[in-house]
Amino acid sequence: MARNNNIIPMTLDSQFYKKMGEQKFSQQNYKKAAEYYAKVLDMSPQDFDIKVKYAESLTHIGMSNQAEHLFYENIAAGTMIPESYYQLSQLNITLNDPNKSFLFGMNYVILTDDEDYKTELEEMFEVSYSSNNDIKIESQLFVAQVIFQFLFSQGRLEEAQNYILRQDASIQDHRIVRNLLAMCYLYLNDFDSAKVMFERLLSEDSTDVYALCHYTLLLYNTNDTEKYERYLKILNKVMPMNDDESFKLGIVLCYLKQYEASQKILQPLYKKGKFLSLQMYNALSFNHYHLNHIEESKFFWNKLQEIAKVNVGYAPWVIDESKAIFESRILPLLHSDDSHYRLYGIFLLNQLKGKEVFMTEDIWSVLETMNDYEKLYLTYLIQDLKLNKLDFIHRGMVKLYEVDSLTHDSLLFVTWIDQAEAVIAEKLDLSSVDAYVAAFVYNYYRNNEHKVTKRQVEEWFDISQYRLNKMIDVLLSI
Repeated sequence: MARNNNIIPMTLDSQFYKKMGEQKFSQQNYKKAAEYYAKVLDMSPQDFDIKVKYAESLTHIGMSNQAEHLFYENIAAGTMIPESYYQLSQLNITLNDPNKSFLFGMNYVILTDDEDYKTELEEMFEVSYSSNNDIKIESQLFVAQVIFQFLFSQGRLEEAQNYILRQDASIQDHRIVRNLLAMCYLYLNDFDSAKVMFERLLSEDSTDVYALCHYTLLLYNTNDTEKYERYLKILNKVMPMNDDESFKLGIVLCYLKQYEASQKILQPLYKKGKFLSLQMYNALSFNHYHLNHIEESKFFWNKLQEIAKVNVGYAPWVIDESKAIFESRILPLLHSDDSHYRLYGIFLLNQLKGKEVFMTEDIWSVLETMNDYEKLYLTYLIQDLKLNKLDFIHRGMVKLYEVDSLTHDSLLFVTWIDQAEAVIAEKLDLSSVDAYVAAFVYNYYRNNEHKVTKRQVEEWFDISQYRLNKMIDVLLSI
């Protein structure tokens, strides 16, 4: 076929998508324009002008929240901050939200000294105030809360903490912001810092709902039982003054396993379309599960996963299943007199999903009584140490665990530990774990009522017959 040299190749770069976006925007096809502008930002994420056009397109198609989030990201990252405040102010004029428009706009004015825009806002919204400093503080507090909650609601805790710590000292010292920062320390497990901040807040105002909620949660997490019981009684008597306080109380009550009380508070807020966030969906899923509303629990867990940008942990039914496995299968192994069974118990504990939720002091005390070799294995698992001998034993157990037909054969795993130690004692090359495990499994079942064929073993461990036969001979020679 003759080659057509008149065809001009099309380069699908950012300029191409930018041109297509502008064309669709001018045609008022905002949905298509948004798709093209999104592609431009994928290739040129710092193109602020395109971000503005993308936000306008999103707003036209009813996705104003996503449009605002574009500029929240800039502010959180510390880039194009005045420009982002200005765009948020303009966007909220379009959305007919005068309060947000004015407060975002004032933050723009604070950074740029643009008195003309300040006058424009004051005249547009007919705003009057007696103190420039008061309106400055109110505006800065508003933005600090908005950006913090934006990051926190996505589980971006360290970014939220760093954002607060970048604010002016006068803003950081405001009790609203101190509450936010203390909450962040709490969820980052920096309990000492959180404790100091919450106790200062409560010494200043013992009725502070936010500090009460989080301080009670802190006492729960640090096993300060006597104090926790006292504060839980106080918490159950709290009458929230607004939806914000209700949401905070409902979330914390869920964490404290007060599921029915939490549900009574959160369900009405959900029905009103308030606080639709990771925290809300997570709490509603756990509440429904523990109130035996399984389908509703799965519904809210799915909602949670739809919006999550970070690891959200495990569903309540997965955690319950892990608890049952732990109590029936793993705990007896950890209490065994045989070191190999205890090692196997530690291995199984490490495989459990959501184990962090039920790792109590009692369980840790059991682990603390183990011998040095077993503690070394624990350290290897927790800290990812490079220990060749334990690594060989562990990777072998992982190979066995990945085969469904072998997962529940406890004696197989314990016998593997013994076999692996024999291989180590012979100072053989430990690199081909799959071959050792495959040969071990074949030998183990050859002397067992439950026979397996070489073909099965080859498929389970993706190994050739030649390598399998060779390794069988090696293990039989030990």
